[in-house]
Amino acid sequence: MGKGRFGVLLCAEDSDYVRKRYGGIFGVFLGMLTEEGETWDVFRVFSGELPEDDDLADYDGFVITGSCRDAHGNDPCISDLCFLLKRLHALRKRVLGVCFGHQ
Repeated sequence: MGKGRFGVLLCAEDSDYVRKRYGGIFGVFLGMLTEEGETWDVFRVFSGELPEDDDLADYDGFVITGSCRDAHGNDPCISDLCFLLKRLHALRKRVLGVCFGHQ
């Protein structure tokens, strides 16, 4: 693909092992998915980081990582993530969900 812009919606804290081995969960996804010329941004969802509404059109797609949290929980971060997913769907953005109840 190349020259696309993608975002990783990081929904878990890095374990010590993953941080040391891969530079964090973000590094795992970069290693698996990145092609030359692409730009990848990370958003730490459970720290309150989400892409700005005005920037969504600039992205070709998003990856949502797994989480140890309940995807149906009442945590405000989960509500914010669900609202973002509805906006992404309305914009017809590609979304890859990995674990966290996406099956």
